[in-house]
Amino acid sequence: MIYRRAVLVITLVLWLVGCTGAGQTTPDASYLEDLNGAVFDPPRAISNFGFASTLGEEFKLSDHNGEIILLYFGYRTCPDFCPTTFTELRQIYLALGEPAERVKVVFITVDPERDDLDSLTLYTQAFHDDFIGLRAEGESLQNVMDEFGVIAEKRQLADSALSYLIDHTASLFLIGPDGRLQVQYLYGTAYQDILEDVQRILDSTASSNSS
Repeated sequence: MIYRRAVLVITLVLWLVGCTGAGQTTPDASYLEDLNGAVFDPPRAISNFGFASTLGEEFKLSDHNGEIILLYFGYRTCPDFCPTTFTELRQIYLALGEPAERVKVVFITVDPERDDLDSLTLYTQAFHDDFIGLRAEGESLQNVMDEFGVIAEKRQLADSALSYLIDHTASLFLIGPDGRLQVQYLYGTAYQDILEDVQRILDSTASSNSS
């Protein structure tokens, strides 16, 4: 009986090691309680989505484990929330020293009907050459929007089918180095607060890697 229990314990330990990967540890997220935004504690797992990107190749979430992703859903012809948010993201990115290998600023269009990759490239690079635009359609886009709780609804302005605005969730989302959703920043959050959070996570990650 004791032998069977020992075998069971060893099997369970090996199974857990297999799930996390040999030699891997769960990233330290003790900084969560000090962050300024609406924190997901524990962080929320999200699907490993892959969308066409302005990089010229698919942007797949799992390819960016270990990095911070600042993710925003919007559209190129948005008259207010989007350009304001991206102006602040540019300020954050520049203040961090343009850390392309550690922080990604990503824009997912909620208006794929009008936003092709060429126009998204022009839009994102108008704020910074490192910023990345993503495009998907139909169920693929809707599934990811649902995961983040993002809503986007057309508001027709004229008889033309392409004359509309989109009322959309204007939050900024932070995906941590562990690939999980850690923070949501409501529109109007001071960019200094977001900058402080990103720097805190970068410092924490650097400390964990050096120990």
